[in-house]
Amino acid sequence: MASQNAFQFGVEIELLLGSRKKAHGSWKALAKDLSKRLAKAGVANHVNEANDKSPDNYREWSIAPEVTIPSQPAKNLFGLELVSPVYPVYAYWAADLDAIFATLRASFTLTASPHCSTHVHVSRAGARGPLSATDLAALAKAALYYEPALDVLVPAGRRGTAAYWCQSNRANPALAGRGLAECLAVVDAVSGDARAVVEAVNLFPAGSAYGRAHGKLKDFVRGKVYKWDFTGMLQGGGGGARGTVEFRQAPGSLVADDAAAWVTLAVAFVVGATAVGARLGGPEVDVTGGAGPDELWALLAAGAEALGWESLGAVEGLFARRA
Repeated sequence: MASQNAFQFGVEIELLLGSRKKAHGSWKALAKDLSKRLAKAGVANHVNEANDKSPDNYREWSIAPEVTIPSQPAKNLFGLELVSPVYPVYAYWAADLDAIFATLRASFTLTASPHCSTHVHVSRAGARGPLSATDLAALAKAALYYEPALDVLVPAGRRGTAAYWCQSNRANPALAGRGLAECLAVVDAVSGDARAVVEAVNLFPAGSAYGRAHGKLKDFVRGKVYKWDFTGMLQGGGGGARGTVEFRQAPGSLVADDAAAWVTLAVAFVVGATAVGARLGGPEVDVTGGAGPDELWALLAAGAEALGWESLGAVEGLFARRA
């Protein structure tokens, strides 16, 4: 059973942003303006123009460029990413999101874009260390089983093969062409080896355009193109933030409640999944076709209970909108 201080998270909020009051000649000028306004609102932050991933950059909010969002300088719009510090799950993070989005809406224009997304990194906190291989396998199985229910909550452009940066983990070479039960069995077979679990859900084909361009001779681990990125669990990295699993399917957030909903969902999912995912594929669980929304809600509620949360908060809005 998880406790309140057993998990922590970070969130990355991608935005296509412009100022309401002035035309900025560059991304850096916009970022410096935003940084100043956030600091005035009490949100400690800095501009991370080099997108440096060193630990010091996760002690407070940072503003980094996001190359996957096409900037439109002629329209005074620039792509950027707001990267949070590492938060304990019980901390004041929701109030920080409120302050950030209040600042954004007061002084900037937030433009909806299919290129924007909200990524949530989840990890264990303190001395317990990273997720065990067994926990990682349980989470991998849950990510596969609950995928249809999660798809219902996101825009069509972030389902199936529609989005390059959040493809189904079942599309990877280790699982492609297999039925769900067989996919779960593949993960079960390697559940004692964390690296093998990562490879089971995050392999990328050597024959892809990316693989050919980088001279890959065999399929390789690349998590940043899948809905769930487990590569942070590998020694030496692999693409993800060290020691974390990353939920990448959420769309861009234009209001605080949306960002809070995706954080809450991702954390509750990881905690609930590590408790029940091991059962998936067993004879007592029918995995035909994957989970529906009611099963997903039950999993999230179990995760929230384990964390000591009284409710799932803004997640209720996600379910209501997609009902």
